[in-house]
Amino acid sequence: MVIVMVVMMIGFLWHGGGGHGGDRGSHMSSGAPTGTTTKSPLDLLDETYARGEISREEYLRRREDLLKR
Repeated sequence: MVIVMVVMMIGFLWHGGGGHGGDRGSHMSSGAPTGTTTKSPLDLLDETYARGEISREEYLRRREDLLKR
């Protein structure tokens, strides 16, 4: 269940936060206050792995998938 939630969060962030406008290549949402940033999918994956929620093999597989995009 946790894996599904992380994948959904990564997909949501990867696709620009649900179409709130702005540049799709940017990691900042158009409605974010100045000085705050949105974490990249790789940052979220790193945190998930650091918390021990996924195995090393799963981490490497997901990281490779994200870097292919």
